[in-house]
Amino acid sequence: MTVASAPPALRLRQQVRQAIPEADQLAERFDRLLEVVEDLGSCLLALSGGIDSSFLLEVTSRVLGSRCVAVTAESAALPAWDRADAQHAGASAESHGAAWRVIATRELDDPRYAMNPRSRCYFCKAQVYGRLGEIAREEGLAHVIDGTNATDAGSPDRPGMAAAAELAVRSPLAEAGLGKADVRALARALGMKDWDRPASACLSSRIPHGVRITPELLRRVEKAELGLRGLGFSQVRVRDLGGNARVEVDEPEIGRLLTNRALVDEIVRSAGFTAWTAAEYIGRGAGDIGDVPA
Repeated sequence: MTVASAPPALRLRQQVRQAIPEADQLAERFDRLLEVVEDLGSCLLALSGGIDSSFLLEVTSRVLGSRCVAVTAESAALPAWDRADAQHAGASAESHGAAWRVIATRELDDPRYAMNPRSRCYFCKAQVYGRLGEIAREEGLAHVIDGTNATDAGSPDRPGMAAAAELAVRSPLAEAGLGKADVRALARALGMKDWDRPASACLSSRIPHGVRITPELLRRVEKAELGLRGLGFSQVRVRDLGGNARVEVDEPEIGRLLTNRALVDEIVRSAGFTAWTAAEYIGRGAGDIGDVPA
């Protein structure tokens, strides 16, 4: 049997083992992922544009082909860079025979979400996964799946996962025991050029809990972050503190942020803020205004 004629799952196994021959345990977890995906039969994948769901789509599209449909939920809280990454992942999946589409969701119309409680992610995911479940049933797809990995699945306080469990959404990465670092290593092994892209989160995570989320607040955060990305800051968060912004970057880049104070000030003010402070990006540990994962 030639490599070209081998079944897709076997080709993926061979590609990973050739790329990282020393990582036996990781290869075994990847084998488990392939078994989970093959057992799905068919699926509808929730594609956020993050590396986890993008990697999972790369695998499922190559294994299931036309029996895999990816859907990106377009909302005011989806950052422009995640839209672009989802489009790239969707195009790659289509080259393997899978399908990708975008649907509109309106989380901000739900006051339970817009009031921004700590359970905000539950109401978002309940709406998104509920709609995806309807599409899967209409098209005869056996399962709805998402990109939750084993690291995230073991974290406390994840209201979005509660909604996923209630709606029988499966998480193949978590089921296979693949954590955050595993996903990046495997994405690199499969030749994904953006395997090391920074972690992302919805724009609503920049708004303090209890402050009502509006399209205007989301757009000024996005505008500021797009401007800062243009300066070369890839891992950046602009936390909305009313008229002020807290600009967070990785600790090694704080000096460069302050050195470029004039440019940063212009970007932040043009987005609609009156002032800003610098801080280290610490993700989920940011308390009342951090990246609370779904």
